[in-house]
Amino acid sequence: MSESGGRVRIDVLVPRDVLEKLRRDLRRESYLTPFKVSQRYDVNVTIAKKMLKILEAEGLIVRVGGTRRTPIYVPKGKELAFESLNVGVRTGERLGG
Repeated sequence: MSESGGRVRIDVLVPRDVLEKLRRDLRRESYLTPFKVSQRYDVNVTIAKKMLKILEAEGLIVRVGGTRRTPIYVPKGKELAFESLNVGVRTGERLGG
């Protein structure tokens, strides 16, 4: 934990084995959200968000929409297919996949 400018930053430890499993499973995914990753890999949403940020930094996934609290990612190379669906995500709307 560290402080900067009156804010407290908490470092989150990501289980390496779970992150590796997610990397292996990426090509089967049509889209990813923190909630979806949290449910599938039995981790809390904070860890799921961190895992997705790591994969985004590695260039394995691309953010295609969502909100600040609920980003939507797709595996690299699938972003055009996702955008061609012209999906508008609203409260309560479910994505297929």
